[in-house]
Amino acid sequence: MGADRLRDLLDPALRGLGVRGRVREEQVRQLFAQAVGPALAPLCRAQRLDRGALLIATANTALAHQLQLESPRLIAALNDALGSPAVRRLRFCAM
Repeated sequence: MGADRLRDLLDPALRGLGVRGRVREEQVRQLFAQAVGPALAPLCRAQRLDRGALLIATANTALAHQLQLESPRLIAALNDALGSPAVRRLRFCAM
């Protein structure tokens, strides 16, 4: 069974159980760490996804600025991995 077919089956089931949003958030957290890479992952983490805005906690403002500059690439990588346009923008806060 292909990944698209599996997604087509799982998504309605998760929605029916009322856990689709929480599962999506956990997926985004894991994918974000992969997208920023092993050097930056310990310095930042995805906190939550709220109506397309991904809140990211960073260790410092310089890193937040760097990630903001890379936001088109990060958003594209996250959405490609998710298979849907769930992340539309990035927001930042302190760790």
